[in-house]
Amino acid sequence: MADLTQDEVTVLMIAAEGESMMPIGRWEAPVESLIKKGYLHRADKFNNYITDAGRHAVQLQEDANIESLVEATNQIVSAQEKCAARGREISALLAELATFSAAVTGAAKMTELKRWARVILEDAKGKLE
Repeated sequence: MADLTQDEVTVLMIAAEGESMMPIGRWEAPVESLIKKGYLHRADKFNNYITDAGRHAVQLQEDANIESLVEATNQIVSAQEKCAARGREISALLAELATFSAAVTGAAKMTELKRWARVILEDAKGKLE
């Protein structure tokens, strides 16, 4: 939720588990802010409990966190799939190159494959620098 700080979210998540929150130390500012926003109800100076609005805010935050996690996972999977596909393309081209080269040089395909793989690796390293 855009209107909550990380400390406020932490306080709400603790309160959502049925715990009262005391506005002391690090938690004083977030507890007071959450009371003003209507997410916590002050029973007395040291006992503040989550409201229905606070529970709703926690649920929205958890939903947003799950959505972000799913999105990040999807991006990783997509990138891995693209990398694997490009790797297969390069592999096919390298095998084709070794076959053509072996036909010209008379060397074994594996010998040509290793030779061209070294040449291509060195060329690629130069492009990364």
